[in-house]
Amino acid sequence: MRKTKLTVGVLVVAGCLSVFAASKKDPVLMTVNGEPVTLSEFEYMYHKNNQQQVAKMPLEKYVDMFTVYKLKVADAKAEGIDTTASFQREFNGYRNELLFPFLLDTVAEENLAKEQYERMKWNVKASHIMMKLGNNIADGNKTKARLDSIRNCILAGQSFEELALKYSIDPSVKRNKGSMGYISVGRFPWQFEDACYTTPVGEVSQVFATDYGYHIVKVYDRRPDEGKVLAEHILKLYPRNATQAQKDSVAALADSIYKVVKNGADFEDVAKRESQDPGSARKGGQLPWFGRGEMVPEFESVAFELPKDSISEPFATVYGVHIVKKLDSKKVGTYDEMRQQVMNMLKSGPKGNVAYQSRVEQLKKKYRFMINTELVNRLKSEVTSPNQLDSAFIAKYENSTEKLFSVNDVNYPLSLLIKEVRNLGRMKDDLAYVTIDSKINQLGTTRVVECEKDFVEANDADIHNLINEYRDGMLLFEVSNRKVWNKGATDLEGLEAYFEANRDKYRWTEPKFKGYLVQTTGDSITKLVKARLGSIGTDSLTRVLRRDYGKFLKIEKLLVSKGENAMVDSYVFGGAKVTPDNKKYTDYFVCDYKVIAQPEEVADVRGTVVSDYQNELEKQWVEQLKQQYPVKIDKKVYKKIE
Repeated sequence: MRKTKLTVGVLVVAGCLSVFAASKKDPVLMTVNGEPVTLSEFEYMYHKNNQQQVAKMPLEKYVDMFTVYKLKVADAKAEGIDTTASFQREFNGYRNELLFPFLLDTVAEENLAKEQYERMKWNVKASHIMMKLGNNIADGNKTKARLDSIRNCILAGQSFEELALKYSIDPSVKRNKGSMGYISVGRFPWQFEDACYTTPVGEVSQVFATDYGYHIVKVYDRRPDEGKVLAEHILKLYPRNATQAQKDSVAALADSIYKVVKNGADFEDVAKRESQDPGSARKGGQLPWFGRGEMVPEFESVAFELPKDSISEPFATVYGVHIVKKLDSKKVGTYDEMRQQVMNMLKSGPKGNVAYQSRVEQLKKKYRFMINTELVNRLKSEVTSPNQLDSAFIAKYENSTEKLFSVNDVNYPLSLLIKEVRNLGRMKDDLAYVTIDSKINQLGTTRVVECEKDFVEANDADIHNLINEYRDGMLLFEVSNRKVWNKGATDLEGLEAYFEANRDKYRWTEPKFKGYLVQTTGDSITKLVKARLGSIGTDSLTRVLRRDYGKFLKIEKLLVSKGENAMVDSYVFGGAKVTPDNKKYTDYFVCDYKVIAQPEEVADVRGTVVSDYQNELEKQWVEQLKQQYPVKIDKKVYKKIE
């Protein structure tokens, strides 16, 4: 019997979904071991089944099959399969995946994408000052206060560049005095980009943090984005700490290469041979599409100003001397053209969960998430210096039933929070405050999300039916594996008994070879192996030969009729000597064999016996289920089946 999850005979197959009605209009069609099966559930499965059939299955026949299906599910529940950790983990994983789209605010996501697209039409010229994040919240607060003071000095008229040189920890500040040039979307941390694009020209942003430090930015200009350029280049590198003479030598070499390509030589071929840019040389010098601000200024200027299909004269950058061929350019596309790229950009960054977070905030309102602020303030007062969140704090509240928050007027105790913080170590003041708030928010989010999942499952016909079908399919698979498939394949005593009782079912029409075929790398190995055979027992034949001769031979145990193996035929059934297909093995022989007219044991017809034995177990199991679990069908409801 084939083992396929979610296969219930022909019950579980893809198809359209029926309308679900979890209400008084959805009567109970049958009860199986006391559990109700609604009319809508049955009709969903019935119509789904018939959509996949060439001929429509008669209702009476399907009812019988469906009843057996539900009896098996009832047996699985009686076995406790639905309560096991492995079942719960797999089922909840599927359920969460199916319900996740209902936990997204796609409107908020789309709005953010459109905002990001509008930014892509512009470049912003900005400078920044960066300071260290600090080792803890207190350090961070001091840094923010200091950077805020620097901002006030700039607003009062002091030079941004001078203050950047004095205070910024950005390693490039000595070269650029804090200037980042013109920046475009997608090149910097989101917080940095957001500050640059939301700060008006001529103004200085508020202090903000990235993973690299605390920053302020000053915006100098905005200009339309010029799109992107596709180009090839040939680079001749300057030596490390190059002298002017060495630079002149590199320039002279670049000039000679330039003359070659201007006289008609294939640019890509020359780039492969001459360019010293390892990333692009093997591609004929081709670079990825790039926009303003992604290359050093000299390279960017040439590439953007060069006409399409033109080749530039050699020019210098800090790296060496370049020759550029411009292949193409493109402007920012329409929103529809750019939407997927924008979405991918958002999802790979810190705003990737905006759709989820926005929906969570909506759900908190929908399910009336209310924090006991009086309690939270009291807890924070107890972890303010010199006190702290420590083992004494945890011991005091670990069994507390005091309301921490409520969801849909259901109260959740303080002990839930303690479970979340008990292993985080000692903390106090700002760190403890942030931790308490964060953990309460996580707990509340989990509760409101589960409320929404339950709501969707109970009220959405498609989702309800899919989840119910998947749950029952998992139960059916596991219980069938226990009662039929796995048992039928591993119950050696049962298989032997079934074989002995049904020998006549497994008779052959022609005799078979039963023994070993040995292939060797040559006559000398064959002689050595044959000389050993008399001292090796049958039970250890394969193991010993493989151990002692390893790569010099191949040994197989076979059960074949005449015509099924040419090498066996040549020894046993009068066939001609053949040349092995595998060139490694040039000689062969058979050993420890006999020709049998009929099967001697289960192993001789194992596949067929296992299948038949499984079918017998299935039959016995179904009969047992019908006796064990009561089934009641409401005839009045039955007549309503459409």
